[in-house]
Amino acid sequence: MEQIKNIILNRKNYKITETAYNQLSDFLKYVKKLLKNEDKFSDIEIQMSVLLDMELEQKTETIITTEILNEAIKVMKDNQKIKYKQQFYEHDKFQKKTKIKRNRKKLERDKSHNILGGVCAGIARKLGIDPVLIRILFILLALFRGLFIPVYIILWIVIPSDEHSKNIRKPVSL
Repeated sequence: MEQIKNIILNRKNYKITETAYNQLSDFLKYVKKLLKNEDKFSDIEIQMSVLLDMELEQKTETIITTEILNEAIKVMKDNQKIKYKQQFYEHDKFQKKTKIKRNRKKLERDKSHNILGGVCAGIARKLGIDPVLIRILFILLALFRGLFIPVYIILWIVIPSDEHSKNIRKPVSL
């Protein structure tokens, strides 16, 4: 059986297992050493606190385990510029669950990660892989057959941009 510790993070009390405590301590020491700025570190502390609250609520737990902590750290690493208000709450994982599930991602050109038209980035986002792999595949196929240059142009025209859907989305207000 693992020991449970009480910690204070962002002026809030949490119960945490000993292994999760050691992992959280190591993570925060690493971040503090990287940032060297107390204001930025306090933002990270706030973000970690919000993430832990959301993970605990989602899993209906009261004690932070290594699983919950790993999920929160993963989100922090994936979204390095999380602002704990609007951009953070727009993340699909933390949207309130409705009766209609939106698991299927639309095929849209990704304008935030585009190099030429965002086609490869959009396909990669739809497949859940790195856009570089799709770009390399398109380049190799274009060099090998030459047919994929017009295919890319057609996809650029046919696949809608994600700009219109970003403008339509409204931020969740709490």
